Amino acid sequence: MFLRFLPGIVLAAAMVTPAFAQTSDVKVGHELYAEHCSGCHLASGAGGVHFSHAVSSDLRAPGLEDTYHNKSALLVRAILYARDEDGDRLDSPMPAWKGVLSEKQALDIIAYLQTLRG
Repeated sequence: MFLRFLPGIVLAAAMVTPAFAQTSDVKVGHELYAEHCSGCHLASGAGGVHFSHAVSSDLRAPGLEDTYHNKSALLVRAILYARDEDGDRLDSPMPAWKGVLSEKQALDIIAYLQTLRG
């Protein structure tokens, strides 16, 4: 597995195993999204909420898949570590959810996001 080192953080850049991804739960993901994500990205996932210098991202397909190259591991990194597809810090309003959400919960959220269409 390829590991990318960032200050104080080790991030796995490999894909999440297919068996683990298949256990994702869209319903649980929807509940987690509503609780943790919809305040900034809206219930629809459309984003567009302004925070001073930043605007929340549109999390609907197909843009989300295009940005993160259809790789669940990159989306998990964005959710848990607030890092983009290049490993750079996402805009500061985006929290790093590591310690609040597990990798499994991040995958559940991703499963839910994959049901949203722009």
